Amino acid sequence: MPKYKREEANHNSFLRLAEDCMAAYNSGTVERAVKLEQDMATGFDSTNRPIGDNMKACVPVFVPQNNGPLFTPYQKLRVLILYVLNKKELSRHLTRETLSRLIAKADIQKEEKAVNNLGALGIDIFGTSEIQPRTVPRRKERDTSGVFETSRWTPVVMDIMEAVVHDKNLDTTNYPFFHADTQNNNEMEPGVTSLRAHGKKNQPVMGGQRTGSGPKLIIYIMGSISYSEMRCAHQVSDGQASMTRTGWEVIIGSDNILTPERYLDKLIQLND
Repeated sequence: MPKYKREEANHNSFLRLAEDCMAAYNSGTVERAVKLEQDMATGFDSTNRPIGDNMKACVPVFVPQNNGPLFTPYQKLRVLILYVLNKKELSRHLTRETLSRLIAKADIQKEEKAVNNLGALGIDIFGTSEIQPRTVPRRKERDTSGVFETSRWTPVVMDIMEAVVHDKNLDTTNYPFFHADTQNNNEMEPGVTSLRAHGKKNQPVMGGQRTGSGPKLIIYIMGSISYSEMRCAHQVSDGQASMTRTGWEVIIGSDNILTPERYLDKLIQLND
């Protein structure tokens, strides 16, 4: 009986935790902000239609509406940065005056440095050509049907993993040290596991496969890594483990884990 009581207590704890998370998600700010962020990060809405200049959808986040939810300064800042980046992708750069008005409407003057410091990351938000443009890899087109509306955007590192594991090929313009002799290596076999599958060589992992005998793909991201980037290794692993017994082992790491709040904190302090 004591064993069952402990199990029941654990189940009740997980249930309360799930209920609390769902209540926070349905509070009005999280769900609304996340869906808007996904639209602007991908450039498409949940029905796969281009969103264009999506300022009308941003207004309820920046300016409190009647009986509407109150968004935090960091939620407003995240939406504003994505709006700025989306405008840049549309080749419709903001003017400094427009940006100042948006910051004033959102009442995030204390966080204004985060937007201005984007230039230090090579992002020319005003289209002045004063900043050396970054080389941006061409993104892989993905079918988002059946994907949660709030998780449609895919990190760039996912494209890199799949290019190596599936296609055995990387764009040498962005990855000049990835040579043809590497691409044609006969030891490159499909299949993947993830970092969480570490430990004993014969330890079972996803799909009942085993690790330790296959080739390894090691990705190190300098600066920090996000949880969504870490999850990519597991998604690639889960998709590959059932295909072959001898699989790749994808190891992804960094010197730190970066959450959205930590990222914005560091962006604000970047030029201090």
